[in-house]
Amino acid sequence: MNILFISPNSPLLSVGGVERYVSNLIDYCKNQLDFKTIIVLPTDKDNYIEEIGNVITYFDKNLALSKTASVKDISREASSFSKTIENILTKHKINIVCAENFHVGLPPAYSLLLNMITKQYKIPLILRLHSFAVTDLQVELVNQLMWDKISCVSKSVAGDCFKKGADIDSLTTDYLGVNTKRFYKNTTTQDQLKKELHLLPENKIILTASRIIHGRKNILHEKGIIDLIRAFSKLSPRYPNLRLLIAVGKPPDNLINEFNQTYEMLLGYTKLHNIETKTIIKMFSLNEMPEVYGASDIFALPSENETFGQVFIEAMACGLPVIGTKVGGIPEIVSDSYNGYLILPNDSSILAQKIEILIKDHSIRDKFIRTGIKTVEDKFTSEKQFEHFMKTLEKIASS
Repeated sequence: MNILFISPNSPLLSVGGVERYVSNLIDYCKNQLDFKTIIVLPTDKDNYIEEIGNVITYFDKNLALSKTASVKDISREASSFSKTIENILTKHKINIVCAENFHVGLPPAYSLLLNMITKQYKIPLILRLHSFAVTDLQVELVNQLMWDKISCVSKSVAGDCFKKGADIDSLTTDYLGVNTKRFYKNTTTQDQLKKELHLLPENKIILTASRIIHGRKNILHEKGIIDLIRAFSKLSPRYPNLRLLIAVGKPPDNLINEFNQTYEMLLGYTKLHNIETKTIIKMFSLNEMPEVYGASDIFALPSENETFGQVFIEAMACGLPVIGTKVGGIPEIVSDSYNGYLILPNDSSILAQKIEILIKDHSIRDKFIRTGIKTVEDKFTSEKQFEHFMKTLEKIASS
């Protein structure tokens, strides 16, 4: 079986859940001999091709659209993109195509052309949803085009699609996973990272990790980061060694102005709540995140909504007790009081209480660490999830 994956999000250009998924996908597929994997990713350079093991990656600048692109530019670049895809389909004798987040990541022309090409060559086409369909246009792209299957990263996303009109028989839930060869409990680098952050060994770190913009939109409130700042400000006077580490995802270069504006607002909130000297806001690469989790003591992301929550399984794999909210796909990972805490969003007082329990009660903390690692090993390793997903793709391709 020859599989083509196309993603508008590249781990070489930005940092986020889809980018981590792509990175894990390459790591998994490069050693697989049972099938051939072709991946198309955006680049801000000239087009080029890279081979790693059994994976061939096409980097296509037509996927890296400028935010100021005109209708004429989009039409030209979408047309060029479609020719590249058509060449890949014939050259590599592709059996199935998986389009990652096409409903939100690209202009509609890309989805339309991809649908037309795959139908022309009678190749099954899968839409993989990492984000909710929010606007009417996004819903129509999901519901009205000729996707053979719609693969959702959580039951929450699948349920949202069904509620908005998707055919139930077209929906499948295929969870994401964490690469446990990279993300595992490792305390050997803890002191090293603390030194780099100018922290003392006795400092305890409350970590959150997230994008701070989605497209051009400021998502500090949606991700619960402002709520976490409020909660931390309640605890900080009583726990002088406590520090808040906000690991922000790198944005694409074409959104750097929007990112900088949101970053300045984030700094302003830390000053507003008098915790600027105890807060570290820093951008980390995907490869640095295992050390970031390893140096931290508690992970909290009190989002208002979350399609899945890749950062939760990463934190749990690295031996961190986690605090999440009862929204989206998070309850499909975190079971309240078993492997973490689940709270309602927008409640900084309860969030502060749960953080304080994990600071003071070592028996609960140790329980969450132990059961969190078990949850990942039992259900959310990238190896298990990709093995399941590849079988799903093979079944669709053969039928």
